[in-house]
Amino acid sequence: MSSETPSPEQPQTPVVVPLPDGSSATLRVGEAPTVDETVLAALRTLPAPEHQVASFAVHAFSGDSLTAGRVLVVEDLLVTVDDEPAPHGLLVAVPDARSLLVHAVRDEHVLRAAHLMATIARLRQGEADAIDADVFYRAPDGTPQRITAHADAEVEVHVEGAFADTLAAMGLIDRSRRARRAAKRAKR
Repeated sequence: MSSETPSPEQPQTPVVVPLPDGSSATLRVGEAPTVDETVLAALRTLPAPEHQVASFAVHAFSGDSLTAGRVLVVEDLLVTVDDEPAPHGLLVAVPDARSLLVHAVRDEHVLRAAHLMATIARLRQGEADAIDADVFYRAPDGTPQRITAHADAEVEVHVEGAFADTLAAMGLIDRSRRARRAAKRAKR
């Protein structure tokens, strides 16, 4: 890997997930995915995947080769295992076709959850059906934003754009001019 730190805002390869009809859906940063309603209905009717909850309330779903495709109906999947609403959006990762990682953005654990999810996703990139090593913030409107980057052995979580706006609205970060200047001085 390069020693240069990649930014999630740089053009990146779209994420492609398999669908029940044999086709695939392409998830592009900044664009809500458009998929035929019959395909989404087919995803909703699939048998429930295995589910575990890891540290920092990371939901790990695993199952068949269509598990990652459930990212398109992730709210429906999450409601089957977590009855709390997720009005601030979700963190999602699709390490490979057989797994989906999800964290509801609700509290101060969100950055730790993103780091854990990116670490797991990166470890799974050796799988034959690997998809992507990064974590995405999925806004309430379904628009994805890549929030992690991998530099050598490190995972970086980038708090920018809509993700930063959400965390600021929740009171988890301070986006004031004073806070930005203090952070700039601390880097020196």
